[in-house]
Amino acid sequence: MNIGFLLLSPDSCLPSSLILFFMRLRKKLFYSLVAVVGINIAGTIGYCLLEKWSWFDSLYMTVITLATIGYGETHPLTPAGRAFTIVLIVFGVVLFGFLISNMTHSLIETEISAALGRRKLFKDISQLNSHFIICGAGRVGMRVVDELLKKDVDFVVIERDQPVAERLLTRGILVLIGDATDELVLEGAQVRTARALITAASSDAENVYIVLTARGLNEKLYIVARANDLAAERQLIRAGADKVVSPVLIGSHRMAQAALSPAVADFLESATMTESLDLSFEQIRIAAGSILDQVKLKDSGIRSEHNAMIVAITPIGGQMIFNPDGEHMLHAGDLLIAIGTRSGLNKLANIADHRNVKR
Repeated sequence: MNIGFLLLSPDSCLPSSLILFFMRLRKKLFYSLVAVVGINIAGTIGYCLLEKWSWFDSLYMTVITLATIGYGETHPLTPAGRAFTIVLIVFGVVLFGFLISNMTHSLIETEISAALGRRKLFKDISQLNSHFIICGAGRVGMRVVDELLKKDVDFVVIERDQPVAERLLTRGILVLIGDATDELVLEGAQVRTARALITAASSDAENVYIVLTARGLNEKLYIVARANDLAAERQLIRAGADKVVSPVLIGSHRMAQAALSPAVADFLESATMTESLDLSFEQIRIAAGSILDQVKLKDSGIRSEHNAMIVAITPIGGQMIFNPDGEHMLHAGDLLIAIGTRSGLNKLANIADHRNVKR
């Protein structure tokens, strides 16, 4: 299957096969090369002692003997010198045969594992569904990767810088080496079955093109785009991005908030960016048939039974309601924005989905 880009996976792949090959050969080659140097030194010393030749003549005779070139004797050999030459040839042939055998064995073994790994990789990617695609693994992209790893969700990274991709590979992360603006690369990442795409390239123009390409392949895909320039936000929205995030704007806002309201900033950081508090924000949709449907918020038991608080509710086709009161009636299709412990939010998500509730 040739789709115009390289693939990396934790198992095996074409670029990493060369690395694996040299890693496996490194120790064997080291000892083999030491043996080659050693036999050349031994041969040189042997001719010097037995034939009383110069060091250069002895080395030359050793090299042409081990290489089996057949130039003939440098000087006439004595019987002892000929016996030594026979021993040198035998050891040399065995040594070089062993060296070639090791290299061939390691190369074949690596190529077989690489082929098996590539087949497994294509199979794994073809089975991805409702996954995330991250375009660009720079400073922003890497933070996105870390967050998705915490959530333990399926995702694939598209990165055209091979050294960066190799670093991700060592962490066991699925990577495609290629240009995310290329339809073939996005198709390889199973963009048609993806849940969301996050484009975090360093160039606004590249992000716009990625959004245009992805939107053309999947109209229902939720796209989050990075904007380095505020003027690029409108372009990204026009291109089809559902959400545009500006690291510069968010960073400046957090810095101002840290100076003006340090306690608030510390709480938000503890709740969203560290593991010091067992708190998380989550969005949960109420499914039809859930026990939460047609129930007042105060009677839902969300706070008392699940240790979670509803900070906002977005009804279907309506505006977001901040800090809803206890008399607010919940309906199927409502999107709940909740904060609470991870276990509490997981339980809340279960009861919001009627498939996990016995009526």
